[in-house]
Amino acid sequence: MSRFFDVTLCGTEIFFDNYTEQAVIGFLSARRVAASSLEEAVLRARHEVLIDWNYTHNADRKLGVPKLTTEQVHPIKKWLHRHPSEDFYFFDSPERKQEHLATINNSASPWYRFSK
Repeated sequence: MSRFFDVTLCGTEIFFDNYTEQAVIGFLSARRVAASSLEEAVLRARHEVLIDWNYTHNADRKLGVPKLTTEQVHPIKKWLHRHPSEDFYFFDSPERKQEHLATINNSASPWYRFSK
C-alpha cells in the first residue's frame, strides 16, 4: 500500500557560476512522492529531481550531474497538508541553505496552521 512522503534533497558538486563574488555551491528541492517505504520514497524523489534538473537547468549538460543527498523525509499522515514547492532553491553558503530549508518546510505546512 502506498503512502505519501515529502522528501527534501540537496544537490552539490554542480558547476554553476552566478557571476558574483560567491559561486553557487548547491541547491535544495522538495518532492511529494507516493511510495510503500521510506527508501522507495527517496529513490523516487531522486529520480524526479534528476529528470527535472536535466530538463530545466542542465539541458546543454554543462552544469554536471549533482551529487544528491537526503536532507529530510516526512511521511504525510493527514490529507490537509499542502504540497511542498518543487522549485530549485540555489544557495551559496550554509546560512542561505538553512533559510531555504525553512522556506521549504513552511511551504509544506498545513493551510490551517498560522506562521510565526
